[in-house]
Amino acid sequence: MIFFSLLASLFGGHDALAQTSVEDPRELVIYQVMVASFQHASDGAPGYSAMWGPDDATKNGNLRGIINSLDHIKNLGANALWMTPIFDSSTATGGEKLQATGYFTNDYFKIDPHFGSEADLQELVDEAHKRGIHVILDGVFGHHGGVTTPSPNGHTIHSEWVFSDRGESGGKGNVAYPQSLDYFKDLATYYIDKYGIDGWRLDQAYQAMQNGHNYWTELRASVDSISAARKSRGENWGTLGYLVGEDWGTAEVINNGVYRDGGLISAFDFDGKERISGPMQELTSEGLEDGWEDVITVLSPPTSRGYLNDSVMPNLFLSNHDGYRLADHFDPADPYFYQKLMTRHAILAAYSGPITLYYGDEYADMSRDSKGAQKDNIARTTGHLQPRNEGEKALKDYISAAMEFRKANPALWRGTAQFATVSPATGTNVLIVTKTDSESGNVVAIVFSDADCELPFPLTGSTLKLKAWVPEFIKIK
Repeated sequence: MIFFSLLASLFGGHDALAQTSVEDPRELVIYQVMVASFQHASDGAPGYSAMWGPDDATKNGNLRGIINSLDHIKNLGANALWMTPIFDSSTATGGEKLQATGYFTNDYFKIDPHFGSEADLQELVDEAHKRGIHVILDGVFGHHGGVTTPSPNGHTIHSEWVFSDRGESGGKGNVAYPQSLDYFKDLATYYIDKYGIDGWRLDQAYQAMQNGHNYWTELRASVDSISAARKSRGENWGTLGYLVGEDWGTAEVINNGVYRDGGLISAFDFDGKERISGPMQELTSEGLEDGWEDVITVLSPPTSRGYLNDSVMPNLFLSNHDGYRLADHFDPADPYFYQKLMTRHAILAAYSGPITLYYGDEYADMSRDSKGAQKDNIARTTGHLQPRNEGEKALKDYISAAMEFRKANPALWRGTAQFATVSPATGTNVLIVTKTDSESGNVVAIVFSDADCELPFPLTGSTLKLKAWVPEFIKIK
C-alpha cells in the first residue's frame, strides 16, 4: 500500500520507451486548443487577424505555435490533443471572424494557409506521437462554408439546407444525407490514412442524423475499418479511431440521437459538466450544488444518469470554446479559489471514461469580463504556457500530478466506484471514493474534504491530513 501526495512530483521527462497509442478510449486525457487564439510562432504561418472572441485575445495562432507547445501539453499529463478545425476556410462565406474559427470551411482536403501547411500538420502529428500524444481533429460533417471541389475519390457534398432529425431545435445544416455520405466517409478516413491522426471531435453531431437514419453508423464503420487495417499492418498510431460527438442535449436526447442504432459511442457529457462546474453560458452556479452527491452521481456508471447503457463513454469536461471558462464561475477573492478548481480537476481524473481539459484552465484563466465577446465565444482567450503567480503554478502542478496518477492507475479511468461519506469534525464533510479495476486488481481512493481536517484511514493504516478542497489520491493496491 502506497500513499501518493499530489503535491509531490510524480513525473519527469519524455518516456525512454517508444510511445504507442492507447487501445481503450476511456484512458484519454484530451487537451483542447482553439487554434487561432492559442499560440503564434513567428516562424510559422501568419494566422488570422480577427476571430469571434475577446477583443484583446490572440487571433493569429498557428500550427507551429502548437508544435512548440507539445511539451507543455505532455507535462500537464494529457495524452491527446484536440484542435479546432484546421481546414482551409480562407474563402469561406461569412467573413474573417468566422473563417478564423474553422467551423465553416471551403475545402476539407487542404490545410488553411493561415494556420500552416500539410508539412506542418504532419510534423505536428509526428512530434505529438513521439510524446505519446494522440491527435484529434475537429470535423464538421453537417455544415460548410462553400465547398465546391470533390474529395480525392471524386465524391461531392450535396449542399442543401435541411433540418436534422432534431428539427428546428437543432437548426439547419447545409449538408444533405445520404447524398453526401460518401464524401464524408472519404474525409473521415483521409486524415487517418495520410497523416495518422487518432480520431475526430464531431461538431453539432446531430446534423448527420436525417430522415430517421443515424449516418454515424456508416461513418463510424469507415473509421473503424481504416483504423483496424492500420493496426493489422503494425502501425502504432492512427489505430484508435476515437469519435466524440458534440450534442448539448440531455442523456435521453443523446440516447435517441447520436448513440442511436450503434452510431457513436462517445459524446461530450454536458450533464456532468453542469453538475460539477456550472452552466455553459450562465454564471449562476459554480457547480456541486448538491455537494458531494453530485460527485457521486458523475462518478457512477452512465446508466445511473439515464445514458443508454454502460458501454457508452460520455466524455467529461469542465469548459470549452463555446461558453464561460471554469474559473469564471468562481470568485477570485475566495480564499479557496484555486483549491476549488483543483477539486473539479480531481473529479475529472477520477472519472471512468475519456476526459477533456481546455487550454488555460490549468492556469485559472478567466474570461467573464472580456470585451467584445459573446457568451458562445467569450472563452477564446490568449493561450500561455507559464503561470503568472504561485496560485496558478500550484494549480497546474496539481493537475499534472493528478493526470499522471490517473495514467498509472487504470482503476481511475475504467474502474468501478464505491462511496462513503464521513464527518470527522463538526461542519466538515468528507467523501471517500474507492475505485477498483477488475482486470488488473488495481485499487485507489480519492478523498474529498470541504475543510482542513485529520482522518484516520484504515485502508492504509495512517491518518490523512486533508486540506480543504484539495482532494488526495491514494494507491491502495
